[in-house]
Amino acid sequence: MYKLARKIFFLFNPETIHNFVVWFFGKFTFLYPLFRGIYFPKSDMKSVTVRNLKFRNPLGLAAGLDKDGEALRFWEALGFSYVEAGTVTPAPQFGNPKPRLFRILKDEGLLNRMGFNNNGAKALREEILKAKTKIKAEGFYIGANIGKNKLTPIQSAKYDYTKCMEILHNAADFFTINISSPNTEGLRKLQSGEYFDDLIKTISEKNSSLSNKVIFVKIAPDLSEEEITQIYNTAVKYDIDGIVATNTTISREGFPLLIDEAGGISGKPLKEKSDKVLKTLNELNAASPKKLFLIGCGGIFSADDLADKIKLGAALTQVYTSFIYEGPAVVKKLLK
Repeated sequence: MYKLARKIFFLFNPETIHNFVVWFFGKFTFLYPLFRGIYFPKSDMKSVTVRNLKFRNPLGLAAGLDKDGEALRFWEALGFSYVEAGTVTPAPQFGNPKPRLFRILKDEGLLNRMGFNNNGAKALREEILKAKTKIKAEGFYIGANIGKNKLTPIQSAKYDYTKCMEILHNAADFFTINISSPNTEGLRKLQSGEYFDDLIKTISEKNSSLSNKVIFVKIAPDLSEEEITQIYNTAVKYDIDGIVATNTTISREGFPLLIDEAGGISGKPLKEKSDKVLKTLNELNAASPKKLFLIGCGGIFSADDLADKIKLGAALTQVYTSFIYEGPAVVKKLLK
């Protein structure tokens, strides 16, 4: 059924149809029982516990697909164990100029340079709280993927992250700190050196003063082993719960030029690079007395792909691009 729908969807501008689909499933809630009946995984899945959160299965929806939390109940009905809404910033912003989302059909990938377009943290808070009055399922969680506003200087970025936490702490079940998007100028500097140490220290202190939520950090696939090690050690130092590996890649090394546009690539072309980062993190975990929860993200299109992430140490996984190409059935397919 989705193959036919995809042919129609792919006739339209990627961002236009993306926004329509999320809006549609956010509004037409009477369809949820139908989708649950068709697509919800029937077999029992092993749950995953991260501190006080017991995820009903290892598969979640990555940030970027539902930036403003418009269809949170829909993702639960499909069988995901969690969704990351966002990336959200303290103040609403338009993001980068359009066009900013492109399909890479031959390679089953996407390229985006969205730039954290969103309605702001306060609007997301209302959407999460509204959804939670209707969602009664155990083992499903709503996280907030948070970032900085475009005009906020890099030196002041930490205050944008803590502002998001203040607004969302009584709504979101966990936070993912996005410091790895390639589409906000200078953002990736927050992954290195004193910037990262100061940011994570500030976030950890703010978290302790609020609700002490589970905190993940999402990193880039384009880091060196030395940079990954520094991030890992800092995360352990400040009691961060886990690392999401990875965001999109800006590298074109290792595969032909897929599309002549600036931005980050996701989907099948990303898998090898994200797996490599995950492997490095898993090796660091093996040598550390304190373990971080690892979340595998990037290029998961089949059950074997998901199994690869788990073999490389991922406790949780998440998808984005495969949902665009395969539709709602991808959840059952991956968890089969």
